[in-house]
Amino acid sequence: MSGQRAPTKVVFDLGGVLIDWDPRRIFQQYFATRGVMEEFMTQVFWRVHHECHDTNAPFAETIAPHKQAYPEYAAAFDAMAQHWQQALIGPIPETVAVLNDLAARGVTLYALTNWPAQTWPPTHPNPDDYGFLAHFKDIVVSGQVQLRKPDDAIYALAMQQFGLAPGEAVFIDDLAVNADAATRAGMVGHQFLSAAHLRSRLVGLGLL
Repeated sequence: MSGQRAPTKVVFDLGGVLIDWDPRRIFQQYFATRGVMEEFMTQVFWRVHHECHDTNAPFAETIAPHKQAYPEYAAAFDAMAQHWQQALIGPIPETVAVLNDLAARGVTLYALTNWPAQTWPPTHPNPDDYGFLAHFKDIVVSGQVQLRKPDDAIYALAMQQFGLAPGEAVFIDDLAVNADAATRAGMVGHQFLSAAHLRSRLVGLGLL
């Protein structure tokens, strides 16, 4: 990091870092075997999810053309539209503890998440579990801004909205492609592997 300022702020991804989730929880009852469900997930769901994800339109509206294209999956698509929150398992306590420790030290915190506008903020399984979101000074939600990681535009928007200078913030994401994109945008990208690994990195940076 020679020639760069030491980071003093932290930007968190949410899903897979602070909030555990698995969309398979929505679909289990609609497929005869796990293998069939995995085929749906791989070949259909993730593409449809990304296409429907980052828009303000109701899920039922964005999913309609996919139901026509894949009528055999119509019930699963309806479940996706009606029960998306069921994919949420809840906060990841070990990472929330890291967040709480950062907040206790007065570190300025932000979040940048790929999350549907239609289901923001998270409420399942217990809305009271998400009080830690109050630690964030600001949150950019992909569905609200109609951009998504790892596109360069959402990082530029977040840095401008958060008022971040290059090198001023660490960005934490469970996907390497998203962390790498943050590094290109001027943040210090860190791939989240575990809370313990993250804590060690933040200690090394002088943030904890």
